[in-house]
Amino acid sequence: MSTNAPRSDRFALARRARTRALAVGLIAGVALVLAACAGGNLSDGGLLASARTAAPRNAGFNQREINLGRREHPKIVKAFGGTYADPALQAYLDQTTDRLARASDRPELSYTVTVLNSPTINAFSLPGGYIYVTRGLLALSNDSAEIANVLAHEMAHITARHALAREEQANSAAVMSQVVTDVIRDPEAGQAALALSRGRLAQFSRQQELDADVTGIRNAARAGYDPDGAIDFLRALERQTELQSKTLNQIYDAGRVDIFSSHPATPQRILAAEREAMQVTRNPNMERDRDGYLAIIDGLPYGDDPREGFVQGRTFIHPELGITFTLPEGYGLENTSQAVVGFSEAGDIIRFDAVAVPSTVSLADYLAADAVRGGQVTDITPMTVNGLPAATATVGGDGWDFKVAAIRGDGNRVYRFILASRTLAQAREDELLEAARSFRRIPPEEARAVRPQRIDIVTVRPGETVEYVSRQMAFEDHRLERFRALNGLTPADRVRPGQKVKVVVR
Repeated sequence: MSTNAPRSDRFALARRARTRALAVGLIAGVALVLAACAGGNLSDGGLLASARTAAPRNAGFNQREINLGRREHPKIVKAFGGTYADPALQAYLDQTTDRLARASDRPELSYTVTVLNSPTINAFSLPGGYIYVTRGLLALSNDSAEIANVLAHEMAHITARHALAREEQANSAAVMSQVVTDVIRDPEAGQAALALSRGRLAQFSRQQELDADVTGIRNAARAGYDPDGAIDFLRALERQTELQSKTLNQIYDAGRVDIFSSHPATPQRILAAEREAMQVTRNPNMERDRDGYLAIIDGLPYGDDPREGFVQGRTFIHPELGITFTLPEGYGLENTSQAVVGFSEAGDIIRFDAVAVPSTVSLADYLAADAVRGGQVTDITPMTVNGLPAATATVGGDGWDFKVAAIRGDGNRVYRFILASRTLAQAREDELLEAARSFRRIPPEEARAVRPQRIDIVTVRPGETVEYVSRQMAFEDHRLERFRALNGLTPADRVRPGQKVKVVVR
């Protein structure tokens, strides 16, 4: 969660999808021109690192592509919390991209790869040769063939000008909707026309993804990388999606594709990748360098950075703000750039965030006027939480009921816990109060003791099993499943002596 306290906006937490597909979560100004592919959980937290200052290598592109990429690049970096700087990793990605470019149908083009300092699992591209990968995606990848196929996929989007085509298609959809509205003066008809156009745009984008998979696999194979790397990465992505859904108490449906989704279902992409990989020309020397790749990402930060706060089981800690709290048993907790969100097994949601409320305004007055905009506020009750002024309120909404707890922090900062429930029974209210009462300040020495997670590459010793090695994972839950997903292992896979594997440590 960002340290900045946003102004209070209409609470929109109830609009969540029960299926947590790995998808793109970007600011609206960039979405239309962005070719987003691998997908990731919807959180986009991460530390604010220095943005890459090297001049983009975009030779061979037309001026429109170059201008569009340059315009949107800073927005992407900002949206994902900055870049992650590691000279050895950057050189590795640049060399891989150069090798792929030389083997492509457009060898005159050059590309700029930016590593985004985000734990999400994502890769995407912009016109003009801009390719982005998150450190979350780099952590999930297991060898040179997997990351090469990811990069080749993004290069395929760029060379096919998919982002430009999407922008034109989206503009056309918006124009058509406006024309219908203006001609027949029927806003509902205009919205229906726009919805139809959005559906066509989504189908168009899904086909782009499948086309980029095919082109990327062919290009990676020509460059000497094993095409099975594409398949294995997609399988790892599917396993990670399923695990993410499990940890957040979400329902996972591998084959689900929403009508407006811009991505094919992962199983569909895996089948298409398998068909294409069988058809490409192979040789015994195709590269699949696991140890070399793992050496490059050894020590890579994993998950949230302490400067953005991070999750440990059901506990959230923010060392910079000096605060912590714990959600009740049964909640899965996720840190995002705007809020920390807990999902219960029963379908309830607890959101934690910070808003700016002038110190001259009492918490009771704030809750009465702005607890959840549009709702009916009742039962405003003052209280104290670990020595801090606080108050609670109940809010009736449309289909959802809310229980809100506001806690006064430093200056104008007010921390909020907001419970959204379809049935706001006493047990649900007690859960909200339990979370709020766990809120406390942490002393400086406790804040300094917080250590971020990182990838550690270890060598399996004789006698060690998957279960044994997974105990090193710095998590309170699902250690075995997390270890398998991180290392691309199925439940039937075993580890062998001398094998290098990834574990997450502090």
